[in-house]
Amino acid sequence: MKIPNPFKLQNWKFKKFLIVILFFQISLLGLFALNNLGVDTPIIRPLVGFIYLMIIPGYLLLRILKLHNLNNIESFLYAIGLSLFLNMFAGFLINIFYPLLGITDKPIAEIPIILTMALVVGTLSIVAYIRDRDYEDPDYLPIVDIINPQVLFLSLIPFMAIFGTYLVNYYNNNILLMVMIVIIALVSLIVGFTNWINEKYYPYVIWIMAISLLCHITLITPYVVNHDGEMVGAKVTVEDGFWNPQLYGNYNSIIITKIFTPMIYFICNISLTWVYKILFPILFSIIPIIIYSISNKYLDYKKSFFSALIFIISGGAAYVSAFTVITKQAMATLFVSLMINAVINKKLLYNIKLILSTIFGLGIIFSHYGTTYLVLFGLVVATVVLSIVPKLMQIGGKNTGEFRKIFIITLLYVLLAISWYIYISGASVVASILNIGITVFNSIWDEFLSPQSSRGAYMLTKNETGLYVLLKYINLSVIFLIILGILKYIKEHKKLINDMMYISLSLYFLWILVLSVILPYFAVMSPGRLYILGLITLSLFCVIGVINLLQIIYDILKIKGDNIEKDTLKFLSIYISTLILFNTCFIGEITHNSPYSITLSKNSINTCGTLQDKAKFYSKYIMEYDVYSIKWLSSYCKKDEKVYYTGGYTSIASLPHNYGSIYLEYRGINKDSKSLPKDSYVWLLYANIKENIGFDVLPGVRVFDWCEFNRSRIYPFITNSSNKIYTNGGSQVLWVS
Repeated sequence: MKIPNPFKLQNWKFKKFLIVILFFQISLLGLFALNNLGVDTPIIRPLVGFIYLMIIPGYLLLRILKLHNLNNIESFLYAIGLSLFLNMFAGFLINIFYPLLGITDKPIAEIPIILTMALVVGTLSIVAYIRDRDYEDPDYLPIVDIINPQVLFLSLIPFMAIFGTYLVNYYNNNILLMVMIVIIALVSLIVGFTNWINEKYYPYVIWIMAISLLCHITLITPYVVNHDGEMVGAKVTVEDGFWNPQLYGNYNSIIITKIFTPMIYFICNISLTWVYKILFPILFSIIPIIIYSISNKYLDYKKSFFSALIFIISGGAAYVSAFTVITKQAMATLFVSLMINAVINKKLLYNIKLILSTIFGLGIIFSHYGTTYLVLFGLVVATVVLSIVPKLMQIGGKNTGEFRKIFIITLLYVLLAISWYIYISGASVVASILNIGITVFNSIWDEFLSPQSSRGAYMLTKNETGLYVLLKYINLSVIFLIILGILKYIKEHKKLINDMMYISLSLYFLWILVLSVILPYFAVMSPGRLYILGLITLSLFCVIGVINLLQIIYDILKIKGDNIEKDTLKFLSIYISTLILFNTCFIGEITHNSPYSITLSKNSINTCGTLQDKAKFYSKYIMEYDVYSIKWLSSYCKKDEKVYYTGGYTSIASLPHNYGSIYLEYRGINKDSKSLPKDSYVWLLYANIKENIGFDVLPGVRVFDWCEFNRSRIYPFITNSSNKIYTNGGSQVLWVS
């Protein structure tokens, strides 16, 4: 028995295609009506609304563009990318034009958004009918592919993440999460050593691993952890019903925060907390599938599978740790991946490549300013390489045509990026980029490779103890393998010429990682975040690097290379399983050496964790005591008085914005308490009071630091008991008089 392939919805007979579109359209409007009549639909509307936003507009656009010659993965991924762009663009337009046309002063609200999106989908349906009503070539999926033992077994893993975090949150029991991590590592071994999992399920396996690891972080505690004021930015738009694009500041230029997140909030009728804890992880879990799709254009299925796993788990699981707290870069990374996938897709006509790359490029621009400019310079570098290298190698003809095509894509992206950031948010991003460049240039001669001013150099030279040392070198081995892989790839001159765009971008991102180490003040985005961005193109070279390394070893030992292919897969599976166990802190937890994971170490951190382990743990784990105290402070503090704290660069710093309405003045209270002014508040955290941990920021590199909390520097300012104006047994608010 077979069912129509939902991943290729654009290939269905138009009548059936339209029935699916109308089903979600009518369902959303019906649920909206029921909710306004007082009927609650807590699970159905978020589900219908999320699917409606994420795929319906995209499949309509695929139909309008007549994009039928795509595989399952590309159809689904392009549909999501096109949907995301259209949602953000539609939200931006109604935010600008509805007030100008006198329709409403609050366009970012439930009724305007739902009715507008219904109108957009209806209009796209008419255009799709006019352009593509006669096309019909549906694919079918066998039911056995959905209900077979492999799929059913793998489908249990995300539920282990859900129930495992529940056990940690309410019973302090991490056993289910520990088992989940072991199973994920075993899946890697199964793929490397056997053929038990069919290659057609690899994208699903990758998604399962990604969503499980993301959710095992986001579902810890009932509270949202994010950086750079993302949730508060969305809250402001929700409350005001409008985004002011003229407000100065880099964060104000981000459409995903200012418009897209409120759109999800209103259409799905779900709290912002659950948007960040559930819906965004589901969305960002598709990024490794895009990496798989990119790699599969150069490598076979199994090697592409391992390339995607390298993206998920290497660099201290930077993908998991960063994308659970920085949604703007996660969205930008999704669009960068889609853009690269479209540009290198040889099956697409150039006009389609141009349209898709422009749309996905706008998605990057709407999502994150830093990523926008890194991609901009990368495209410029790739265009220059394409114009010079073929001439040096005396290759013309087809390669000259490729240069012209890439030049147009690059030119469009540059014009769109510069235009957006000049006219939005008072050109603050342009000013920031110029300031960074000036700062780097002025300090390069005096502070070159200085750990006091380079985040990358600081991380490489930082003194570590125990398991931290092993972790650092295990993750650095990925960079070593990537370099080996690139060297092997470059030797193959034919591939180099045919894929000049890809190799140019790869070398550019590798060079960005080098610059984050050698240049002072360059890594404004942390090296970890730059590393994730680089892995979009670099992860497959890690796999090639393993092949190169084994070949070198075989040559040295004079071993015949007849089984090098199988040996490569086995080595990769063992290597990646090791990365999984180390970077999820599983090894640290079972050995009681450096246990600091907020998901696994809730018990062990207090029994065997060092002060450094505790500092890392409490810098990310949201304690309920701190939430209650900030809510109290937000309700009762004098609005014109400053509030000081020791949060530094920690997740705690997001609490006042997410769960209060307070601007915190960071002050290194442990070192500089004498400068605390009178008539101000001091917010003391659970970590300060109960664990004697103080948080700080290292000057120059501006990274997280910690020290033993010195209460004696605080309490001399407290002249009597009335200065302690709030306490809940774990967190305190003090008044400096």
